[in-house]
Amino acid sequence: MSMASFGDLIINVYTFSLAMMLLVFQENDKKSRSNLSFTRLIGLLGIVVVASALIDVGTLLGSSSAIYSKLATFIIFALDPFGFLFAISYIDCFVKKDELSEDISAFFIMPVRVYAFLNLILITFSTLFNFNWFYYYTEFGYHRGSFFYIRLFFHAMACICILAYILYYRNAIISVYRTPLLALPVIVGIGIVTQFFVSKINFAYATTVFAFLILFIYVQRCDVNMDYLTGVVNRRGIDKALKKAVNESMFKSFSAIMVDIDYFKLINDRFGHRAGDEVLSAIAKILNNTFDDDAVVGRFGGDEFCVVTSISDEKLLKDKVDRIKEEVALIEWSNKGEMDLSVSTGIATYRHNSKMSVKDFIDSADRKMYEEKTRHHLAAGL
Repeated sequence: MSMASFGDLIINVYTFSLAMMLLVFQENDKKSRSNLSFTRLIGLLGIVVVASALIDVGTLLGSSSAIYSKLATFIIFALDPFGFLFAISYIDCFVKKDELSEDISAFFIMPVRVYAFLNLILITFSTLFNFNWFYYYTEFGYHRGSFFYIRLFFHAMACICILAYILYYRNAIISVYRTPLLALPVIVGIGIVTQFFVSKINFAYATTVFAFLILFIYVQRCDVNMDYLTGVVNRRGIDKALKKAVNESMFKSFSAIMVDIDYFKLINDRFGHRAGDEVLSAIAKILNNTFDDDAVVGRFGGDEFCVVTSISDEKLLKDKVDRIKEEVALIEWSNKGEMDLSVSTGIATYRHNSKMSVKDFIDSADRKMYEEKTRHHLAAGL
């Protein structure tokens, strides 16, 4: 019995188990594009890891199981380049492209797609006609073929393509996603290089599932509470922050500030939804810059934002709101000069002895915001 093969089998079993756990513990919307792409990535990884484990079993059992080892090797060589294609498709889910700018994503994605399908054809052709281009088996076991290193080179090029794609669109990716997405091709590339030097142990898939674990922790789980357009949390994230703040209110008071964009429907009607998206993103940035990192800024829905902050001093809250309004009026957007931007706000401070529910508390801030909004509309004669 080969101890190296047994050790590789153990690594593959752990890798497969961890990959399946990533699928089980996902919380995202099952139908979202990013979730479907992530599931497809994990699914492919599961297939090739099982195939790799079959090779180890075949090696441990000897020549009587050679047919299973050959079949499993074919599956791995035929399918694993699709991992690069699925990875770049997954990353594309988090790229917010400007409608007016030239979309050159195909420049990065097409070479990876061509490589994946061309590899499938060549591996199938080589296997059917015993050309032994990429791998072959003898009585002594598995051997690398004459084109093995060429294929390894294209593996590396696929990793570089993915890395270049992320770097090119880095400003179109929400900052909290950027680093873990960049880590994906880097970690996988390290695994491929390690696999080249240590062929007896399957480092490539182990490092790949490690990269997926990073994505799961820092992207997939974060994505469920994130509003992708603005980069702030969504309604679910706000509710979560409010419940946490209420539970901790016996130790400290906190406040919620509701912010609503005045005449937002008019902005969309006159200038289009792209202009509306531009305004939403700009205001989200102002809110993030106005408050410390311990505050939670979120998009409550539509054109309405909510800030949950530990600030409870009335004067300091008013200063923050005044600063927000000043910054909003100065936003440099594509239709500046044709229409002024302004917001309506409502502030509510939660104190533990109030015994208010989360719903009643946020409704009180929302009510104050709409009172101010009504005054703005009356002043404008609308």
